Amino acid sequence: MVAIGRELDAIGFECHISVAEPYVDVVEKAGLHANVVIDSESFHRVVSQTQFWKPWTGARRVLTEVAEKFFHPHLQFIDQMFVAGETVLVAHPLDFASRVFQETQVAKAPRISQDASSDQTAASACRLSSVHLAPAMLRHSVTPPRLLPDRGWTRGMLPQGWSRLNRMTYLLADVMFLDRVIGGPVNAERKRRAGLSPQRRLMQQWWRSPDQVLGLYPAWFASEIFEKYSVRSGTAAPLQCVGFPLDDGVGPVSDEVEAGGHDGGQDQSAGAESLPLDRPLLVTTGSAHHGDESLVIRIADLCEAAGVGVVWCCPSNPGGVVHRNIRSVGYVPLGHWLPHCRGIVHHGGIGTTSRAIDAKVPQLIRPMAFDQFDNAARVERFGLGVSLRRDSDLASAIAALLAMGNVPLSVPQDLPRADQARGMSDRAASDRHEPAARRAARLIASLLG
Repeated sequence: MVAIGRELDAIGFECHISVAEPYVDVVEKAGLHANVVIDSESFHRVVSQTQFWKPWTGARRVLTEVAEKFFHPHLQFIDQMFVAGETVLVAHPLDFASRVFQETQVAKAPRISQDASSDQTAASACRLSSVHLAPAMLRHSVTPPRLLPDRGWTRGMLPQGWSRLNRMTYLLADVMFLDRVIGGPVNAERKRRAGLSPQRRLMQQWWRSPDQVLGLYPAWFASEIFEKYSVRSGTAAPLQCVGFPLDDGVGPVSDEVEAGGHDGGQDQSAGAESLPLDRPLLVTTGSAHHGDESLVIRIADLCEAAGVGVVWCCPSNPGGVVHRNIRSVGYVPLGHWLPHCRGIVHHGGIGTTSRAIDAKVPQLIRPMAFDQFDNAARVERFGLGVSLRRDSDLASAIAALLAMGNVPLSVPQDLPRADQARGMSDRAASDRHEPAARRAARLIASLLG
């Protein structure tokens, strides 16, 4: 989102991003305005809980936090900042506040004329772009995204090819869980603001904007999702895939760092660590997740036996583990580092996943929650890496990963041009080299005409 905001700022928009307090610096360093909706104490209390990083309890915790602590503050902020005809809302899939605001503004908007179209009426009220960072939350009854571990009894949840069963599962998830968690505050605001009747199954279709839906990944990464959603269905706008943003938030690497001349100390600025010269295995646990020291030590032991060094990237605790085969670093820009690495081990967040794909570096994904299971399944399906289903399989998984690092990876290309043109509605279909964040910003800006 920050990458898109930076591009929008460059073309004259004033960009405000609602974030948790620990990410304020990231937003402000990009020259954007940060609006804090979750303070640091609350954020760290949530993400430090073991249950947050488990499939079932993590999903409930996230939705509860969204419904209880993010929804109303963000909605109030939109109320303060919105200027009709000059504001575009850009929403993460769980940003229900923006969707409620857009829908109720349209419902309250007076008709332009007796013959005005619904699109004209909507344009006079509020425009909304729904931005999906990964395909995991877009439903597909035949080939559903993987939302749970690919092992044990959860392997049978949402099985491929069982469309009737999967439709029933989605229905039960909506009625028994999702609507109960988020439906109350969402429908209360819809009624209070515009007198709208309750909306059921909020995450079946309602949550996607009728104005614009963008996928921040290439069409090939989720071709079945692209095929289903790239045409308008009901009230939701068609999906447009713009590619991976691939933004590290740092500038070019200096000649000194490129040559490995930096001393690698702990007081460096972000991204100033010297690049590795020995093609190590890079291990990262993510910016929000803490721990995993024992796993990293096991990886270091396995790699030492294979003659491969390990670099552990842990921004929350750089240098927190001492091991003869581990070099510990803080934040490093993956776009600069991965071309110098044999492979990467991570939890499967879409940012790291996409960076490894772009660098054509094999990846070992140990998914824990959220979209990570689906990203891991897609990486494995395309032969771009390995999914670690059980920690007991770590030795064989590391061996497979290191073997993949000996040959260049073959990364799929975008869909044939006819399909691509349907997924990227304007000149983006012919400009395949336009950076994804810039393309997204251009499409978002087009909502204002």
